[in-house]
Amino acid sequence: MKRILGFLSIAIFACTCGQAADMHLVKSAPTDGSVTDKPPAKFVLEFSEQVKLHNLSLRRDDEKRPKSVSDLPSGEATAFTIPAPALAPGGYTLEWRVFVNNSRAVTGRVRFTVSGAQLGTTLSPTH
Repeated sequence: MKRILGFLSIAIFACTCGQAADMHLVKSAPTDGSVTDKPPAKFVLEFSEQVKLHNLSLRRDDEKRPKSVSDLPSGEATAFTIPAPALAPGGYTLEWRVFVNNSRAVTGRVRFTVSGAQLGTTLSPTH
């Protein structure tokens, strides 16, 4: 009986991990590696399956610590749209952490640059 329970536990765990491993970021806005003239008004993350967005942080390249992005949706979804804070020209890394099947955490990042080449006003460096 213990062998059967052990086998079933391993099989269920393997199936859950296999499904979570297949989950991936389908697209984002801004896109990874993109350079834009204007800062984004919002961040969009679209995943291959439903996930719960647990954490979203933003780090400017010249800063040591990322800052948490607030107003995250609370439910599960395949796509999330989050208002972006005001951003000054520079390079940024948007780091996300989601839960797949309410159990496994998956992380990723999107790097983008705000060139500010055609900005008519100066943005505050705080975000």
